[in-house]
Amino acid sequence: MPLITDQQPAEQIKQLLCELETLVNNNDADAAALQLEALNTCLKSWCESAEQPSSDELTTAQAHINAILTQANIHKDDSFKALLKHKKSDKAISAYKST
Repeated sequence: MPLITDQQPAEQIKQLLCELETLVNNNDADAAALQLEALNTCLKSWCESAEQPSSDELTTAQAHINAILTQANIHKDDSFKALLKHKKSDKAISAYKST
């Protein structure tokens, strides 16, 4: 996603972070991965621009990213547990049917 010309980089980063958070909360891993890539591109462009971010802005963005990634890992763990439980249930049902 290229930088939007009528929007300040800090505001665009905030918008991308909010969109990423929404995708993670909706458990949409594929779209979240694309959004994270767009966020990375935008951050890189901002850091290489004439109006570079301050260390406080980068720290704030990093904290938000870390919080989102923590939530994504929680969703991933929950999905794994659900799949494992389903697999165990299928094995139990198959064992029951075979008796």
